[in-house]
Amino acid sequence: MGSCCTNNSNSIGEQFIRDILKDEALTIRNYSYNELLNEIVSKRIEQEIPIEHVKQYLIPEFFDSKKAPTNGIYIEAIFNYILEHLEERNNMYAVLLYFYPFIKHDEENIEQNFFNIFRFITKTQRLEIERENVRLLLFNYILFCSWGITSSIKNKLLTPDELESSFESLLNGPYSEDKLNNFLDRLMKELTDGFPEELITLEMFQNMFKKYDISEVENVREYLLTEE
Repeated sequence: MGSCCTNNSNSIGEQFIRDILKDEALTIRNYSYNELLNEIVSKRIEQEIPIEHVKQYLIPEFFDSKKAPTNGIYIEAIFNYILEHLEERNNMYAVLLYFYPFIKHDEENIEQNFFNIFRFITKTQRLEIERENVRLLLFNYILFCSWGITSSIKNKLLTPDELESSFESLLNGPYSEDKLNNFLDRLMKELTDGFPEELITLEMFQNMFKKYDISEVENVREYLLTEE
């Protein structure tokens, strides 16, 4: 997908984050979609997941703290960001969406799964999702993958100095609110082919993914780092 090193200031902090995301302690990186779904289904209560179940049961499955003597504090910060943005009881697919960008997507029907996650979060009975619901969910998703992860790790930096400056550059540059909204506009344009469609279909998701495969956290970050 190209190089994340768009400039020296960004690249130092970004490489630091990429290394954390590759840490073997982040065991969720080995999960497939079906494995993730099954894990979440097993922790639900009547289609919902209490935040305590996410904390006590899911996160320990997705993160082996014994394998992370160096990066553990940063991985915990990412999961704490998720917990801070959950309700006491949560739609199971809203929880799944937070973990989705970390899993492997080999042999997965990404567009279908992504579309259905959005459908089930919005609880629509149709094979269509209202435009504003899609826009809001997309924004929260790319916000988490970029600004959310970056700010969470920044707040736990053990040696700020040069790294802190690089993180500030990322947060105020490619991961700023303006850049996120610009990227969101591009995603919506690809979804609707530039037309003001009020209902979003699976076919539209398929069109968007032809240009923007946002299923992986690294992909989202790369688009924001490299696209004008």
